[in-house]
Amino acid sequence: MWLRGLMLGAAIGCISAAFALSPAGVALEEGLGLPLLFAIRGRVPPPPDVAVVAINQRAAEALELPPHPRNWPRSVHGELIDTLVAHGASAIVFDLRFENRSDESGEGDESDNSGEDEAFAAAVERANRVVLLERMDKRRELFAIDEGGATATAEADRAMGPVEPLAQAATVVAPFLLPKTAGNINQFWAFWPGDGPVATVPTAAFWLHVLRTDRNAVRPIQALVAGEERRLAAAAGGDGALSVREMLLRARRGLAGRSDIVAALEAGGDAATRPPASILTRRLAALFAGSDSRYLNFYGPSGTIPVIGYDVLIAAARAGMPAAIRLDGRCVFVGVADYTTPTQEDGFPTVFTGSDGIDLSGVEIAATAFANLLTDTSLRPLAPLTSAAMLIVLCSVIGFYVLAVPARLAVPAALALAVAYVAVAQILFNRAALWLPLVTPALAIALLVVSALYCHYVIARRQREKMQLAISYYIPERVVQGFADSGGDMSAANEVVYATCLAADMEDFTPLAEGMRPGEVASLLNSYFDAIAKPINDRKADVVEFRADGMMCAWTAPQPQAEVRARACAAAIGARDAAAAFAAKVAPRPLGVRLGLHDGEVFVGHSGGGGRFVYGIVGDIANTASRIEGLNRYLGTRLLASAGVVRDLDHLRVRPVGQFILKGKNEPLSIVEIVGRRDAVSAQTETLCRRFAVALQAFSAGNAEAAQVLFAALLRDYPADGPSRFYLNRLLGEEGEQAGQEAPMIIRMGTK
Repeated sequence: MWLRGLMLGAAIGCISAAFALSPAGVALEEGLGLPLLFAIRGRVPPPPDVAVVAINQRAAEALELPPHPRNWPRSVHGELIDTLVAHGASAIVFDLRFENRSDESGEGDESDNSGEDEAFAAAVERANRVVLLERMDKRRELFAIDEGGATATAEADRAMGPVEPLAQAATVVAPFLLPKTAGNINQFWAFWPGDGPVATVPTAAFWLHVLRTDRNAVRPIQALVAGEERRLAAAAGGDGALSVREMLLRARRGLAGRSDIVAALEAGGDAATRPPASILTRRLAALFAGSDSRYLNFYGPSGTIPVIGYDVLIAAARAGMPAAIRLDGRCVFVGVADYTTPTQEDGFPTVFTGSDGIDLSGVEIAATAFANLLTDTSLRPLAPLTSAAMLIVLCSVIGFYVLAVPARLAVPAALALAVAYVAVAQILFNRAALWLPLVTPALAIALLVVSALYCHYVIARRQREKMQLAISYYIPERVVQGFADSGGDMSAANEVVYATCLAADMEDFTPLAEGMRPGEVASLLNSYFDAIAKPINDRKADVVEFRADGMMCAWTAPQPQAEVRARACAAAIGARDAAAAFAAKVAPRPLGVRLGLHDGEVFVGHSGGGGRFVYGIVGDIANTASRIEGLNRYLGTRLLASAGVVRDLDHLRVRPVGQFILKGKNEPLSIVEIVGRRDAVSAQTETLCRRFAVALQAFSAGNAEAAQVLFAALLRDYPADGPSRFYLNRLLGEEGEQAGQEAPMIIRMGTK
């Protein structure tokens, strides 16, 4: 069983692994499994190094500015930068587009705002820690491919950065892109892979934050990239956007896929004793060596990352008051964030979108991405091969258990293992940001349990069928089934029914057995019974008992039925013929069979005591059938029946052989010999039957002389006819006793 379970689990594991690696499987885990892990984990505190300055309707009203941020005077952003610098912000990220006014709204021109742009640019340059947003568009462009004028089209990225003064003043200009999806936002780009590895806003913010908080942490990265630490350190000094952007580009190209670099840094010491700079260096190396896109490890719903209103911060600065939250050493993200109303301009559906419809804003997602990079806690799905191997092993283990234990324990065992797996998956998700699949294993386990239960059912059914088959050798199959259905109540099988009983006995068994060894006797008996039982079983006998060298069979019905009697007679004829054929095969041993049939009500069921029971036939009908079978010994016949058994069975040729009071009986029975099917009886046998009927009529009428002459004539023509010899001997005073003067035609049998 355990091997079968192991194979079943491995097969389902392979199917599950193939599904998990398919796009449908990945989508299922992102759509159901990931939200479930986040829901169980709940809200967690974000790192203290990030904050959001929210631009919303309230801020616009408080500062008496236009409702839409694109129409705000850009000098107010310069004021915000100065305020953030004064509060010690490590980096400032604007999740706003600062393109030409005409590009943003389709109206006006940038000349009207040149003063605003210059004021904003001056603040950006003074801060030397500002990241501005760059828009990336996919555009189809026409290219000339030869001098003959042939052209071709190609898709290329087109960067739309801020206006020139701001682009020159910004420390870094970077895009922030989220992978397109029909459902929740689950990933972000750390590097945009379009026309080259372009560092995105979270990556640039991380770099600037480390430069500002611990500059030494970037030096190993610079050395690893080019081996010329001094030149690259100068390039990263912040004289312009290009230098930092170029540094990020070189770091990505030099470290992409270099997991050995991360391993080398990790080998430098234990995390508990390593200085913070080394930890930041390792995390920077993991960023540059890792994949372009990362899975977001959300901290909670909108507002989980500390948020301060744009207006609150400006108002506090103008009033000379401290900020509502500490900003020293924090990377501050500035953008549209209104988590008080579902009608958000910059909201994105995530796993934490609540029933109130409040989404995370784009600036909060950018801040989340930065925090993930800073702490190296972006969600890490299992590698495809690892995931596949895990599913196969998990299913194999569960398959082993659910088939190794009894069926009643299969479901609890599977549930226990499934709960253990979910617990491990949740712990790894919470503590190590490791994302194990949930939905696919759940479906696999469910399929495995259903399959295992079905296997248990099939195995139990086969065992039951085998047991029923084994018991049916001793008890009728329908009784076995009823016994099982009644829960083992033996009395449920007991009943009084109409039955046609057939008694069979081997002729001259005792002298035959005396000359044989016990094993030979048993073998001969089994072969003999096998031969005569076949026609009996073919006619669906309801009860078959073997008694030493004899048999007792019964065909039952709730009420008397001719069909039941016909089957019993056909079985008796078949048994007689089968015994003759068997005797011919084992000649010269003298083998024969005597058969008797009688019908009426009998008890069919269990009888016995002392904890031992047999299933059989009890009643006068069975005893009478046995007496009729014994009458064959005197009449020299093979198959006798009471006249009631063959009534209305016109397809049979029977020969009435007289009326008898059998041993132990008080009432006479009309007995007939079943010769065979009428269409199979020979003309000679038919003549015998007619002549015997005439002779028996003379005997019954008390005409002894005529009967004696007729029976003697029959024996001259048919010397082997037993009934004729019986009556002739009786007339000569050698057989039987008269029942009385009042009934000379009835013969009382004094012996069995």
